[in-house]
Amino acid sequence: MFQNLARPTVDAIIALMAQVNADERTNKIDLSVGIYKDDKGNTPVMKSVREAEDRLHTSQDTKKYVGLTGDPLFNQEMTKLVLGDQQDLSLTASAQAPGGSGALRLLSELIYAAKPDATVWLSDPTWPNHNSLLGSVGLNIEIYPYFNYDTQEVRFDELCAALSKAKKDDVVVLHGCCHNPTGRDMSLDQWTKLGQFMSEKGLIPLIDLAYLGFGDGLEEDVQGLKALIKQVPTSLLAVSCSKNFGVYRDRVGCSIVLTDSVDIAQTCQGHLGAIARRIYSMPPDHGAAVVRTILCDDALKNMWKEELSEMRERVNGLRAAFAKQLRDLTGTTKWDFIANQRGMFTLLGLTDEEIAKLRNDHAIYVVKGGRINVAGLQQSDIENISKALIAVTS
Repeated sequence: MFQNLARPTVDAIIALMAQVNADERTNKIDLSVGIYKDDKGNTPVMKSVREAEDRLHTSQDTKKYVGLTGDPLFNQEMTKLVLGDQQDLSLTASAQAPGGSGALRLLSELIYAAKPDATVWLSDPTWPNHNSLLGSVGLNIEIYPYFNYDTQEVRFDELCAALSKAKKDDVVVLHGCCHNPTGRDMSLDQWTKLGQFMSEKGLIPLIDLAYLGFGDGLEEDVQGLKALIKQVPTSLLAVSCSKNFGVYRDRVGCSIVLTDSVDIAQTCQGHLGAIARRIYSMPPDHGAAVVRTILCDDALKNMWKEELSEMRERVNGLRAAFAKQLRDLTGTTKWDFIANQRGMFTLLGLTDEEIAKLRNDHAIYVVKGGRINVAGLQQSDIENISKALIAVTS
């Protein structure tokens, strides 16, 4: 049966992980995978998560299914976390999903069910898995320019020019904050102008919110998307809890549909359940139950916010230290953009040859294009990494 089945192309980041694991050099530094690490290089379980898990262990008296769209209270709290306590929940549909990727898949299936000839527009560059997650459903994919590698700025005018070719009900994928892989977000003014533009064109935003709280703060990180979605009748959001709650392997995400009609919201709610039923039937619940426990308890929620703030400040501090080290070594401001970006990643704009030199000569692993996981840096490694970066780019 399978003798004629061709071997699939290995995901580039997964392949790089294998290279890192096989490298026996003791000085190797892995800046490839998007995962938070503390000062000791560990990815710890957050104290608020540990406390919530302890409570669940003693109080949970069943492991029965939670339903096709998951725990309604989890979905409600996630919607309020993103859109605020004043959001009219009757105008929303939501579904607990297996991670942010699962949330994206649910929404892509919903788009296809509603309008199979819709085109999904992705930024250049974007998270590589966007293309496969959304395109494999059968949706058409187009690309819009987003990032200027020379200026390290958003190509906003070119972005709008490209999207002027989009047709009504086309879907535009946007990174809610901490753009992956560039670390460069749109300004509030640009978010607002894009909302006006999309409203006039009848375009649908699909906002991938994978790093909420890792930019400037929980409220600050959603100002832009709120400015946009209040101008359009329909918005889609895929929210991940992997990074901000540190529950990577537990796969916790939420799909949210925001509409201007109670009837449409209820219809979308039914479709989200039907889609989940034919893909995986019921979502995993342990991680979502942990998140729900935290969000529903003031003490745990405050503890979580403090921990998230510490993580964010550490990452932004590493950005500043990295940029300063490069400035001190080069006597130029060439790398100052690193400090001005937000989130886990920065895109250094390296060639394949320069990346190979980093790997072969300095045991430093980065993703194609020079995307590095700033959240995986160690303060003690910054000087060596900076010197290596200068050496391969000189």
